[in-house]
Amino acid sequence: MTHTPDKTGTEQDNVSLKTEKEYKRGKHPNSQVNLKPFEKGLSGNAGGRPMKYAKFKKALEPYGDSMSNAWGRKDWTKKEVVLEKIWCMAEEGSVPHLTILANMGLLDE
Repeated sequence: MTHTPDKTGTEQDNVSLKTEKEYKRGKHPNSQVNLKPFEKGLSGNAGGRPMKYAKFKKALEPYGDSMSNAWGRKDWTKKEVVLEKIWCMAEEGSVPHLTILANMGLLDE
C-alpha cells in the first residue's frame, strides 16, 4: 500500500514554496503573440476619449454667449456671470467652488 501525502498542514505549505513561476507577469510568449506595435508617431486612439456630454455642450453654447440679466449684470454674458459667481462663492468659503478653482490650478501661485 502506497502512502499518498495529504495536503494539510506543513505539507501544503511546502508545496506552495516549491512552485515557482517560470515567467514574470506579461512576459509569457503566448501573451504577446498577437500584439503589434504602433507605427512611430501614431497612437491607438488618435481622437482620444470621446467628450462627455458633447451634444449637450453644443446645445448650451449659444446660451452662454447671450447677454445676461442676472444679478444686475446686463452688460455681461451668461458665461461671465457664472464665472464671477464661482469666484464670489469661493471667496465666501464655499468648498465646492474652492474645489473647482483648485482643481483647475487657479489658486496656485
